Amino acid sequence: MDTLDQESMDRQRMQTFCADTVIMREGEVCDAMYKILSGSVAVYVRYAQEDEHLIGIYSKGRCFGEMSMLSEQPGVYTVVAYDDVLLVRITKDFLEEFIRNNPRNAVDIMKNMGQTLTVMQKNIDLLLDDLNEKQDLNKKRTQELRDKIRQYRMNALI
Repeated sequence: MDTLDQESMDRQRMQTFCADTVIMREGEVCDAMYKILSGSVAVYVRYAQEDEHLIGIYSKGRCFGEMSMLSEQPGVYTVVAYDDVLLVRITKDFLEEFIRNNPRNAVDIMKNMGQTLTVMQKNIDLLLDDLNEKQDLNKKRTQELRDKIRQYRMNALI
């Protein structure tokens, strides 16, 4: 392929998103991953819900969507353009060429996957802590209710 054709294909892979535009949605399978060329994106879990959680702000050089694309599983987060952002869209069929053109991209992708797994593990730990606290509170409330019922029974017998 000559250089002109390659440049044309590269431009076709470039995508611009305005601030506040949703790029990827949690729970949806994404057929591509993205590398940020300029600007920033915000990464959320449970975006636009009462318990929304900001995972972080990713900027130039960071990738996202790789886990969903490679596993063909629903994404675990929503990505929103934080400001105007320029991305390169990388599909499975372009991934090998993308890495071959710049082997550093493979390292970047692995780092991103490791960071995503770490953040997800921290979120799981927080959710488990939350669940344990709620279970302890429920046990306490259940015991209080039992005590009140016993007291009621005793008062009814007197």
